[in-house]
Amino acid sequence: MTSSPPSSLLHDSDVRRYLTGQLAAEIGSRITREGLPIVAIVAASASAPELAILAALSTLPSLAMGNWAGHWVDKSRRRPVLIGANLARAAVLFAIPLLYALHRLTFLAIAAVTVLAGGAGIVTAVARHAYLPSLVGRTRLEEGNELVGTAESIGETTGPGIMGLLIQWVGGPLSIAFDALSNVASAVLLLTIARPEDRPEAPSETSQTREAPLSLGAVWSRVGRHPILRPLLLNAGATAFFRGFFSTLYELYVLKTLHLSPLALGLLITLGGLGSLVGTRLLRPVRRHVRMGVMIGGSFLLYALLNFAVPAAHGSRWLAFSFLFLAQFGGDLFGTIFDIGATTVEQQVTPDHWLGRVHGTFRALGGGLEVVGALTAGPLALWLSVRSTFWIAAGGFLVSGLFLMAKPLRILDAPAPEFWQGFDAS
Repeated sequence: MTSSPPSSLLHDSDVRRYLTGQLAAEIGSRITREGLPIVAIVAASASAPELAILAALSTLPSLAMGNWAGHWVDKSRRRPVLIGANLARAAVLFAIPLLYALHRLTFLAIAAVTVLAGGAGIVTAVARHAYLPSLVGRTRLEEGNELVGTAESIGETTGPGIMGLLIQWVGGPLSIAFDALSNVASAVLLLTIARPEDRPEAPSETSQTREAPLSLGAVWSRVGRHPILRPLLLNAGATAFFRGFFSTLYELYVLKTLHLSPLALGLLITLGGLGSLVGTRLLRPVRRHVRMGVMIGGSFLLYALLNFAVPAAHGSRWLAFSFLFLAQFGGDLFGTIFDIGATTVEQQVTPDHWLGRVHGTFRALGGGLEVVGALTAGPLALWLSVRSTFWIAAGGFLVSGLFLMAKPLRILDAPAPEFWQGFDAS
């Protein structure tokens, strides 16, 4: 007689509260991500160079704070950090509508809000990553990350549309208040979680190890020796560099090179969110047939190949849109499967008291290399062309996938405790 399968995590009231709070915050963050540049243009008459500065400032917190946030998270209970970071982000974002109402909203104020809100967002992201294993249990991390991925996909799909409606209804500055309120709602829901959380601490650690340095190199020395985390980190860094090409040039390419409308651009972003949502639904069927390592490598390969459709787009507007749809919908679909798999493995092979520092290192490296990629993309596009730059970026994604072919990761299915070895070495 076979035992019945475990009930869904959605039957757990604490998990439902956590996911509802994350969904609210995800939708709100998409509103600010898309809406803050509009606020800068409309309310502060921002120029093109100022918008470029704003884009760079939005990625700066990952580089500057990722490792520090990870160290702080590893020394604390994660839920209080999450609550505090949500409330801090809400307070910062409320400054936009307040300053607008007082007729004191300037570009400098918007830039400051971008940096401070981004800093709170990095702390939130690292703390969420470290908190999930204690909430759902390590044996159910794959299902937990699938549900988190679903929340992120819904945010990606609905956030830009809600942002457009809010801007039309109350204006850009006041629409940012919705994100602030969403962070307050997330903090309140986190407060209602009943499950206790132990302080992350390894009894075998010495005080010297427990107080590990804040530097990126301190964690890199451990990640660099790890047979699973090393290829994941190298892939994340290389992918972030070439993603900087896309984040810098994609809108310019769609609107100026392919001559598609802003409506078509918004529709493509929404379709990408739908592709991501489909990816979360396909995860379990895929996992029933392939090992985790094969799923990670295979989904990233398909993601990389589909990105070639961006520079390949040509012809009529409908034909060009079809190429971009293939890249946006399909790329986000397989990219989400990869992200959920890679995140799950990262959590599974990292001890509790290192979760924050390891993920902070991923964030710091990715944020730094994405900035470098963004700064490289502009001159490269002037020297060659925007389309040629995208061919290079797509090829870079494909080469980045080679790191995932490392044998320990490729043959991985269910990580065993021995993968924790090496973190606590002094």
